[in-house]
Parts: sequence; structure tokens; C-alpha cells
Amino acid sequence: MKFYIVDCFAEKKYQGNELLVVIADRPVSDEEQQAIAREINFSETTFILSDKKDNDGYDVRIWTPNVGEVPFAGHPTLGTAYIIHKCIEKEEAQEIKLNLKVGQIPVRVTDTGLIMKQNQPEFGITIDKNLIADIYGIEPDEIRDDYPIEWASTGLEAVIIPLKDRESLKKPVCNQEKFKEYIAQYPECNCNHLFFVDMGDNTFAARCLMEDFVEDPATGSANGDLAGYFMKYNYFHNDEVSYTVIQGEDMGRKSVLKIHTSKKENQYTIEVGGNAYIVASGDWE
Repeated sequence: MKFYIVDCFAEKKYQGNELLVVIADRPVSDEEQQAIAREINFSETTFILSDKKDNDGYDVRIWTPNVGEVPFAGHPTLGTAYIIHKCIEKEEAQEIKLNLKVGQIPVRVTDTGLIMKQNQPEFGITIDKNLIADIYGIEPDEIRDDYPIEWASTGLEAVIIPLKDRESLKKPVCNQEKFKEYIAQYPECNCNHLFFVDMGDNTFAARCLMEDFVEDPATGSANGDLAGYFMKYNYFHNDEVSYTVIQGEDMGRKSVLKIHTSKKENQYTIEVGGNAYIVASGDWE
């Protein structure tokens, strides 16, 4: 099977979030897909199940090395669409549709990168900041009081945590035992936790700590959740806005995510974009 290693939401090679994309030219069992994801050990691995379209889209599955299959994730969607555009469609199509567990997700190809449209957001519980501070080793007063800590999802859930300044963003480290106690109480929060800081000029810095205690350098799904959160709380005092999120700097893999979002008559538009680069390709034996 042909495979590609892709850096997603990157400004150049060796930045952003790594992704393995496998184009299956034979049946691949769930067990083998999981084994391949574990072998490469990136945060996600995707399988394009056929180079032929179904319902005008390509059937794709997304696997993590430890948690198993997930219904949606941002950088795997972006990177897989990039490979389909470059290597299957031969750069002819300007829109790629991925048939994922969460449904069909369209990705536009533009001169400045790829843009995926995410599902309508859902919102859930809010969490006490003292509990989050205790789990992640920060002070409660480093968390903002004017916006809540809240569960949100556009296909893959995240808990959104607003911090006051950039120095505070450097500090979170998950205490695994306290996290396990927390999810025993709030099982729906066994998911990504996205910390963000407003840097001004419609630019944000963010870190995403995942449920398997690994940090993610670029998280398109969680940033889609954040976009819905911003619109829900009228953060920009505008019903339509574009902004930039810088993620991964604290782990040496800078990622740049370009967000466009709007809310009109309780309908949300959430678009997350960025660039991708192929860094390696070959044959998976």
C-alpha cells in the first residue's frame, strides 16, 4: 500500500502535526489498521479505503495509536484531503469530500491552503476552574472568570479553557491520577483539553493536551470547537470573524490554523484552514 507522511497546519516541512496517510489497495482489517497506527505512533493515522468515490466522497477512517478509531479529527481531515488532491485527483478537483464516521466533511483547496468545514457545534457542561487548575498544575487565578470552562464538539469533543496570559499557557502539565478521578466524575470530559490565550489582533496562542496524556501540536477539531464557543459567547462582538491560532510552539512544532466562523439565526459556519506538506512517501509492506 502506498503511504505518505504529511505535516499538517504547517508553514514549512517539519512543523505542524504529523500524519500518516495510507491508500489501501487491498482489504485492511480493523486489527491491521490499529496495528499500523500503533507502529507509526503519530497522534492519528488515516486510511483512504478506495481511490474511487462513494456518494461523491472518499471513504476514510481515522485511528489513534492507543485510543482506537475516532469519528473525526482536524489535522487528519486536512492532511488526507491534501493527499487525495495531490495524488489521486492530480490537483484537478478544488473540493474534496471525506466520508468519515461523523459524516461527510468537505475540504476546499485554495491558493493559500486547504479549508475544512466542520459540523454544527454542540455544547455541554461547564467545569469549575479550581478543579481544572488542580489537575493541570496551574493557579485558579490564571484562568479567566469572564468566560467559562466548557465542553464543546463539532464532531470530536474538547473542553475549552481560557487563560489570562501567555506565561500561564506554558505551565499546564496533566496529573494523571487527578485526571482519572475527574473523568470518573465527568466521563464526557475524557477528551482533548484546549487551553487558549488571546494575544490581540485576532491572534490566539493555544495548547491541546489529549486524553492519553500526549500534547497535540495542531488540533483542528478542538479549534473548531473553540470557534463555536467564541460565537456562542459573542466573543468578538461580531457575527462573522476570521482569526489565527498558533499552536505547538511550546513543544517545538509551530502550527498555524486559520479560522473563519460566523453565527446567523443560530446557524454556525466553522471553517478551519491551513497548509500541508509531504515529507516522505513509500510502500507499506
